[in-house]
Amino acid sequence: MKYIVYIITIFSLGYISCNRVMDTKPLDSYTGQDVWNNYDLAQGYVYNCYANCMGYIFSWDYDAITKSVKTHPWGGGHVAEKTEQIDRYADEGWGQFGNIRSVNLILQNIPVSPLTDLQKNTLLGEGHFLRASIYSNLAFRFGGVQLVKNVLAVNDNFNIPRSSIKETYDFVLADLDSAANLLPTANERGRATKGAAYALKMRVALQAGAYLNDNNYYTAVKTAGNALFALNLYSLDDYAHMFTDYTAATVSPENILVYERRNTNTSFDGTPMQALVPNSDMVPSKLTAIAMQKFPLKESIEGWMSYAPTQDLVDDYLVTDADGKERTWNTTSYVANASNVDAKMYEHRDKRFYASIVYDSTKYFANWAYLRANGNVSSNISQLNGGNINGGCSETGYLFGKYVYQAKKLWYSDPTDYCYSVLRLGEAYLNYAEACIKLGDEATAKTYITKTYQKHGGFTNAVTASGDDLLTTYRRERHVELILENGDRYWSLLRWGMQLSGGLKTGYSNSALAIPELNGKPHGIAISTDGTSYQVYEVTDNNGQALKFTPKRYLFPVPQSKITALPTLTQNEGW
Repeated sequence: MKYIVYIITIFSLGYISCNRVMDTKPLDSYTGQDVWNNYDLAQGYVYNCYANCMGYIFSWDYDAITKSVKTHPWGGGHVAEKTEQIDRYADEGWGQFGNIRSVNLILQNIPVSPLTDLQKNTLLGEGHFLRASIYSNLAFRFGGVQLVKNVLAVNDNFNIPRSSIKETYDFVLADLDSAANLLPTANERGRATKGAAYALKMRVALQAGAYLNDNNYYTAVKTAGNALFALNLYSLDDYAHMFTDYTAATVSPENILVYERRNTNTSFDGTPMQALVPNSDMVPSKLTAIAMQKFPLKESIEGWMSYAPTQDLVDDYLVTDADGKERTWNTTSYVANASNVDAKMYEHRDKRFYASIVYDSTKYFANWAYLRANGNVSSNISQLNGGNINGGCSETGYLFGKYVYQAKKLWYSDPTDYCYSVLRLGEAYLNYAEACIKLGDEATAKTYITKTYQKHGGFTNAVTASGDDLLTTYRRERHVELILENGDRYWSLLRWGMQLSGGLKTGYSNSALAIPELNGKPHGIAISTDGTSYQVYEVTDNNGQALKFTPKRYLFPVPQSKITALPTLTQNEGW
């Protein structure tokens, strides 16, 4: 029987009070021992852990905290974080210890079960991988946390102090080493493999190296990368395939681990598309009279957009100039010679631009999307003249095409198949490149940056920059490659800030170290009704507030309610 991880309801198995399961038999017919003695039941329990834990390693919308992604005031998330209105009472995801207990039950019971060695190793490997997934997310957010290594009984002491940030990262990396040793090279889609353990170790060790200012972790990135690449199981794919089509995403040779949602228990509004697609229905309330006359829609668009690309993101997609060299759009020969905005700005771009960004006068579902003034999916750029923003349309002059399936019109309640990329080869190559840069091996770094630059970007030239220019090239490449994936933009900005500061140390929250991309206002573009002129302008977030970042936010606060309940917990600096 072929199980799919994310549809746990098909198996109809849930864990109750740590010692019963539901299946076709009455609820009280199974004991905990029954579960661990039967491979199908044990698998079902592990699947349930996947369903509860996987979201903690891809967290796609955390990129909204940066200038790359504009959050809309009527529905955008993370406004409090990006304007730094959170305080020590905020909970940014601390409460994962129920999931940790669930995974620890796997690690406790599988070794003494009567299953075959192959079955035991696979399930144990998945247990270590899932625990590492949860703790890596906690480490990224909070630094050192409580390390619960065993299943706690009712009478055990729950007042466990926080471990250091080094102890926490080392615990995660040890779990991933165990996972890599136990897991098979191939597994059912959506389940962890050796490759997934190596890829996650690369991501985690890269962050650890920055926060701990220790090159040994960058060496660990390279070691895990060498092991991953030696498997020879993955290859770079067409970029658009992975993010604009469900079927292509599920079979992509680049994806190392995916998280699927099937239409049997998922609708459009249960996917990121609901927050990325505008709402242009209920004419004329959301479209101006000019838009209705000049740019009619062939079909209504039924999302409720919370996030839109900013001009800051768009600026990082390079253009191949007339001389065959790549440049930023505003430094090319096209700017001076073209008669309209499209020719000045949007032609000859990085292929990922066309896969990721919906810009003025492009095909969108069954429509042509006009994001210019008075366009059919435009806010009418009302911030320039003090007007109100039309509900549900773009506030920046752009929409996301990445992670949006446009094959058919989408309605919020329509059953929808969806696939997230959790770990993939493109990220692994860039993680490897960054580790090489930190270890002084620029030649190898260029080789690995060039892989995604050419295959996904569509450029024929190789990356040849060096020194500070190489670092700028790398950061730009990572920005356009991984936007909307696993919160990578946000975590990368924090990591690069830590690298500049020499790691996390006492007094960091009072330092002058800032991150420009997390301060100030993002930018949008206003294109004239005839498409011949434009203006780049500042857009605001909630109630006109600019983005704000102070160094204390290198780590989120430990929720004060947890400290009150467990006095041994300590607070992160600055909160």
